[in-house]
Amino acid sequence: MGKEHNFTNMVDAANEAEQENEVVDFAEAKKEAEDKPKRKPFAIWEVDGKQYKLKLDVTKILELEAKYKTNLINIMGSGDEGMPALAVMLDITHAALTKYHHGITKSVVNELFAKYMADGGSQLEFYMSTYMEIFAVSGFFSANMTEKMTEAMNEAKTDTL
Repeated sequence: MGKEHNFTNMVDAANEAEQENEVVDFAEAKKEAEDKPKRKPFAIWEVDGKQYKLKLDVTKILELEAKYKTNLINIMGSGDEGMPALAVMLDITHAALTKYHHGITKSVVNELFAKYMADGGSQLEFYMSTYMEIFAVSGFFSANMTEKMTEAMNEAKTDTL
């Protein structure tokens, strides 16, 4: 019985140590999560003095992927492909607007873009400051990647605009 008792004590000690480690690991994970940079809840597109909130939800992402028959990262416009077609950017913008602006139509989005252009905006500026921001707030990048991308976009804006 002495050997069985020692074995039981060792198992109990191992289980206690494991539980203590889990608590410590959970506490560490919680602290790391709190220290992580937070993602913005939505992007903002300002047109004619009015701010429009944009964010893609899962349903809209799935609808757009079905329409374009590819992952949205493939039509984001980075790499060798360059900037996507305006129709694609406005389609994604329309989908992102519907979360906060229910009932907004594609024709209204087209009118907003025309007003944005008439007020001095450019397609390149829209791509850098609004379109890519939609992807950032919609979870396509980690918070750290978003931070780095934002810095790079701001630097590019300074150089090109």
